[in-house]
Amino acid sequence: MAKTKAAAKPKAAKTKKASKISEDPADARERHTAERVMQAVLAESVAEASVERLDVWVPIECPHCGESSELHVIAAMDGQSIDQDCGVCCRTYVAHVEIEEGEANVGVEAA
Repeated sequence: MAKTKAAAKPKAAKTKKASKISEDPADARERHTAERVMQAVLAESVAEASVERLDVWVPIECPHCGESSELHVIAAMDGQSIDQDCGVCCRTYVAHVEIEEGEANVGVEAA
């Protein structure tokens, strides 16, 4: 069996690439704006990741019947007053949430 060689293809002449690709000014502005937005988003996510999260369950006691329960406290609740109904006596009380130095303090009073 004789081996046959495929006909050699002539090599195409390489075209010289432009040293600089010209960019439309509107496209350049859009790219620059997108880069600035992305840098701002990245900076915000880094800052957000460094913020200490507060997510705790604080024991509280109904001011009417003395029944113990827990209140789920997160950092966004700082300075808020929350109306709750007791699970036993069904009377309303108010829980005042204060957060200082990463620690949740909850005061409870009859409504």
